[in-house]
Amino acid sequence: MKYEKLGGGFIKKREKRVVGLFIDGTGLDRATRRINRKVDMSALVRGVTSGIAPVVARYYTLVPYEDDSRQRAFLDAVARAGLSVIVKRLPPKGITRQVSVDLEMAADMVAFAHGLSSFSKENEYMPVDSESRSSTIHTPAQFVRRQQAEVAATAQAEETPAEQPIPDIKTAPRSIVVVCPSREIAYPLSLIKDIAADTTSADFGQFNTGDVLKSAQKWIDLSDSETIWRD
Repeated sequence: MKYEKLGGGFIKKREKRVVGLFIDGTGLDRATRRINRKVDMSALVRGVTSGIAPVVARYYTLVPYEDDSRQRAFLDAVARAGLSVIVKRLPPKGITRQVSVDLEMAADMVAFAHGLSSFSKENEYMPVDSESRSSTIHTPAQFVRRQQAEVAATAQAEETPAEQPIPDIKTAPRSIVVVCPSREIAYPLSLIKDIAADTTSADFGQFNTGDVLKSAQKWIDLSDSETIWRD
């Protein structure tokens, strides 16, 4: 398989494929807080997918039991980066109950590996500004239109015809990228690898769990990236 080196420590495959991106927002937030840095979400999406527009891009996170204006503003920004935001509410204060997004994330990953590219809107956060959703990809048709626009723009800029056709969503090889997954994602990630889907785990080296690292075919150490940070 042929590869092409990109800046910031990323590697791009030359063959056409469809990409599914699944981000554990809670894990990402914890890791970036530890190193006291803020991620540019759009740059992160471009970096971990090698610049390919993902057919599925989902961000999973926990939100307070009561609405918080700062949390809403942040989720709106995540949606503007082209991600569908899946939320689960924490229990009220005084109630001890463990809550995670692992089940939703694992189910979506396995479904995508088996060919699904459109998902339920249950638990999906709806931005206050409807225009925030204009760049988010939800269906195969939207993915194809976006890829067509990108191919046409590239060909026009180079004044040459597009050399490769747009991949067929149902038959093209599938790549799954997970960002900051918890150790509970190790099993479904290993299963997906056995299904023959290409798998990549992107995380911060000092916080990565060994089980997840072994489960994916490739690993991206976000600590080495120079392009995903906000100024």
